[in-house]
Amino acid sequence: MNRVLFLLLISFHIYADDKKDLSELVKKIEKYNEAFISGPMITNESDEVVRTVNYYTKEGDFKKLIELKERAEIIERSGDRRRWFVSNWQGKQPAIYVSASYNGNYDLENKIQSKDLKNDYLFYFKNYCEFDGKIDTRYARIKKMKLTYYDAPYTAVNNMMNIKIVGKFKKIISYDIELIEEDKIIDAMQSFLPVKSTTWFGNIFAIQLKVLEVYPGEQNMPLCTSDYYMGYKEWGSYEEILKQIDELPELKGKRNPY
Repeated sequence: MNRVLFLLLISFHIYADDKKDLSELVKKIEKYNEAFISGPMITNESDEVVRTVNYYTKEGDFKKLIELKERAEIIERSGDRRRWFVSNWQGKQPAIYVSASYNGNYDLENKIQSKDLKNDYLFYFKNYCEFDGKIDTRYARIKKMKLTYYDAPYTAVNNMMNIKIVGKFKKIISYDIELIEEDKIIDAMQSFLPVKSTTWFGNIFAIQLKVLEVYPGEQNMPLCTSDYYMGYKEWGSYEEILKQIDELPELKGKRNPY
């Protein structure tokens, strides 16, 4: 269990760079037609493409795509992209995004509604990078971060086949969090009260994880964290989800680029 010190902050101003990131997130959600994004994650700084754990699970796209004749090309392009490398972290605040959908309206039949989405969702990541089962301690890791929650209603178009975000993401709440250096697996989901939906379908919330300070590794080594996951609690624990991908031979023996 990770230990965090957090400060609750509420502000409704969204900076221009964050608006740009959120606009890209909307495009990804609508392109891949899901809030648990199976495409490349949205980042404002990254050495290479990074994907969520969701892409590699039994319900994700990766296991389906490697059954195609383009298997070798698919593995080369996206076979081991679970690490977020950021070389340009000095003097900057790199950010990465996850998202999920929910219905902010009451269940009229059962008269129930989640009081806190933290009770329904998991958001985890590893505050380190490993290769062939061994942690590489040369990399910088997150010391302080800001988690900002955004929210927007969505609907369906094209005969109910595609997601459409209605309007723009609005900032709801922020948390400043300090991570303990010894913590490796980070339970990052914070309290988030559901916003009443203005559409029948519900809302999509997005979490921006912005790095404020790092535990530095060796000189000139990038920040490296990994295995970002957003999912329903009913899908199983983070450890259980990771078991679905840890045994994939396509993710074994990849070269450490540094």
